Amino acid sequence: MSLGTNIQVYRKKKELTQENLADMMGVSRQTVSKWESDAAYPETDKLIALSDMFGCTVDTLIKGDVEKDFVADTAGYDKEANSFTKSICAGTATVLAGLTSMLFMFGLFGIPEEKYTSPFMTGIAIGVFLLFVAIGAAIFIVGGIRHGNFTKENPYIAPFYKADEIKAFKRKFPLYIAIPTVIIFVGLIALVIGSMMLPEADPFYEQFSIWLTSFFMMSVTVAAPIYIYGGMQYYKYDIESYNKSYNKTPSKYDRISGAVSGIIMIVATIIFLILGLIFNMWKICWIAYPIAALLCGITNLIFDAMGKKE
Repeated sequence: MSLGTNIQVYRKKKELTQENLADMMGVSRQTVSKWESDAAYPETDKLIALSDMFGCTVDTLIKGDVEKDFVADTAGYDKEANSFTKSICAGTATVLAGLTSMLFMFGLFGIPEEKYTSPFMTGIAIGVFLLFVAIGAAIFIVGGIRHGNFTKENPYIAPFYKADEIKAFKRKFPLYIAIPTVIIFVGLIALVIGSMMLPEADPFYEQFSIWLTSFFMMSVTVAAPIYIYGGMQYYKYDIESYNKSYNKTPSKYDRISGAVSGIIMIVATIIFLILGLIFNMWKICWIAYPIAALLCGITNLIFDAMGKKE
């Protein structure tokens, strides 16, 4: 297989036009056309850039039989996996953005139960939060139903990702862990340092604390989707695990685990709202969610272990 044909196969697999590839390489569309027709050959630096973009070695690009090596993704697995990842990231970001917005509005207009707080603005803040939650839930539901339909129609996917492509992602994967971790730590540091700036006796202490908390939640809102994106994309390349997951009938323990986890998250939301709205504990009530996530993880481990014993 010629170099030009290999470039063309990789380009189409990436769903790029000749114009798109030309812009990325800093050349004209005519140059890309000449590469693909073997009328001209890329310079060394362009070959390296092409191999990095396509997730292959220069040797594979020049001498490999790329068209033969590729197994067609006839089911559209890659597109569906990317779409599902985006829906989960978007739903998570939307819900967290609603919580952040509500806290920020409390910082501006006062937290509930305080004498200087406007009941109208408190209602608006809570309404904004619930609106974001509703939108996030809708995104989750639509994405979940679509993905569920896909997995029912395609319980088995023939592995088609190239080893070079998987390795290229795994080289980037640590960034999906490191970057959001740094973002959260920045928010946490700001929260800790900022809380020391005003004495508790200061009349603006409560509002200032809410602003600090909303800033921290903003960092979580940015970081969480990055974590999720990295994790779900990592799982996307593990087609073997996908086939194992959807080629078996869920055990009673899987169903119980899912139901218990759902109840835990509902209870966490109720506790969050009760602590905030009734007991005015907005500074700490957000901790209900990380605790709930931890309990969900423990629940899954317990029921998974029980299922394996049978």
